[in-house]
Amino acid sequence: MVALKTILFGLAGALLGSLLPIPLGELFAAAFATIVYLRYTHQNVRLPDAVITVIQIILGVSIGITVHFSDLVGSFSLPLFTGLVLCMLSQTTVNFLWLYKRERWTPFESLLGAIPGAMAAILVISEEQEKPSPKIIFSHSIRLLLLVVLAGVIASTGEDGGSQLSQTLSVSQTMHLLMLAVISYALGKLVGKVGVPAPYLLTSLIVAAIYNVQFASLALAVPEVLIMFATAILGVLIGSRLASTTLREALSYSKAGLIVTVLGVTVTLLYAFVFSYLTGADWEVLLLAWVPGSVEAMTAVALLLGLEPAFVAINHVMRLMMLYMMPVALKNPLQRLSKM
Repeated sequence: MVALKTILFGLAGALLGSLLPIPLGELFAAAFATIVYLRYTHQNVRLPDAVITVIQIILGVSIGITVHFSDLVGSFSLPLFTGLVLCMLSQTTVNFLWLYKRERWTPFESLLGAIPGAMAAILVISEEQEKPSPKIIFSHSIRLLLLVVLAGVIASTGEDGGSQLSQTLSVSQTMHLLMLAVISYALGKLVGKVGVPAPYLLTSLIVAAIYNVQFASLALAVPEVLIMFATAILGVLIGSRLASTTLREALSYSKAGLIVTVLGVTVTLLYAFVFSYLTGADWEVLLLAWVPGSVEAMTAVALLLGLEPAFVAINHVMRLMMLYMMPVALKNPLQRLSKM
């Protein structure tokens, strides 16, 4: 019941936020409303896993039905994959050195705070080591909020590609979208069992892209209000994560979160410009695809702002896959690091 009330309160805030002349106002307003509600009622809440599943399916289907499968396969290349890996390594190295040398965090906390995004991946990495400290959760949340703002600035300086979203749906289109959601959920559950991150986003994206090729005449489109709903729920998730942080902790951790974000974005900008020159890809798209934000939030931003959402989603999913392999590939070093 507490979770339901929190979601409803956050959605009410998002509705008001959508009227504000700022990028993704519904996300920030939902986060703020959630924080206010939880602090006022002195409650803690953990939203059910089904919430993030719904978000992933909505975003994945929205992307998949706007691109052809051939475009999806061809949206990634070896040079750009190399750029993604090098960018991740550079982000992590620079952030780790700052947190460890300047902020005096422990080596283990510094590593978790330096990892480029992926809160879920961080929880997996730390599951057998220790519970993530509030400073890590807060710094990653601040990073996400700042990167969403940055995405809005990027979009305002580039061409407006526009998102292919619909306002209304026919009965036939609704049935097809429901079918896509059911298939995506079933396949996502199977894919998730083998450890693939954001499984429902990945499977719904691919399924919708293939479906779009087979039934192109249907001209399917996801209503914009549904995208706004998914974005608002993301805001509720962020707000519920930050609500328990005290003002003193917030001020203390904000500095680290802000500096790490600036360092990470600076590194990403450098790689975006370099690989834009080398490959001809738009630097705005590369920046959005390689910044260390969450896969759902960055995909939602790309979709709403018309910045090649399929390419952005694929990059973030691949980044998450590499991060999820860390507990296996670096198990012994992580265990030693956690004891330092």
